[in-house]
Amino acid sequence: MRRCLIPAALLTAMVLGCSTISTISDSVKSRLPPPEEVEGGILFRYDSPAARMVTLAGSFNNWGGTQGGGRYDPTIDPMFDEDGDGVWTIVMPLPPGRYQYKFVIDNALRWEMDPSNANTGFEANIENSLIIVPENIAYVPTVVTGTVLPGQLQRKQAGEEVAKEVEVTVELDAPFATEVFIAGQFNDWAADSDPLTKGEDGIWRATLKLATGQYEYKFVVDGTWMEDPDNPDSVADPFGGNNSLLTVE
Repeated sequence: MRRCLIPAALLTAMVLGCSTISTISDSVKSRLPPPEEVEGGILFRYDSPAARMVTLAGSFNNWGGTQGGGRYDPTIDPMFDEDGDGVWTIVMPLPPGRYQYKFVIDNALRWEMDPSNANTGFEANIENSLIIVPENIAYVPTVVTGTVLPGQLQRKQAGEEVAKEVEVTVELDAPFATEVFIAGQFNDWAADSDPLTKGEDGIWRATLKLATGQYEYKFVVDGTWMEDPDNPDSVADPFGGNNSLLTVE
């Protein structure tokens, strides 16, 4: 009986080839789809078999409780590995709009961008993953876990009368600032969506269209959150400070 001898170099190449195939296979396996609409909301996925806990934090839930200097709350929007395959998932009933987000691993040990989503945005000079929820969603959007702060107005439900919108001008005297934004309940506390414009007098101004009601807000001055120094009306925020209160009539 003749034996077929395989040269060592060829054997090494075969082993490396198998290893390469395995690596490619693992890479393909970890390449999850980006967030997508499913029944009930937007499905987020994150592949992390070694994680003990994963939550979803973003502009839609006050960044897991940390927005404005608060503490990270692991009970806000936890993700679950239901199939035991290391893929953590959550379905979020987000209303139409632009949202930045990250995955928070093991009680805020790491904050990771979504490797399956190439779209990014910046908030306070920090790069995050970005998702745009279109107007033509099939599910009914609701207030997402963690977004309701004390005194916050609830979103209108389908069939409810839409409140009248009023133009409101806000001002901040900050002549040495380089950029100023206003963030509040009217824009889901987005720190970079409503900029103020600086006038020749050093006063920053913005005109907003708001429905009648009360809104909590803060100014974001060069990345720092602050109350409105010219507004005596305020309410306590969940982080030991105060939010300014705007009444639109």
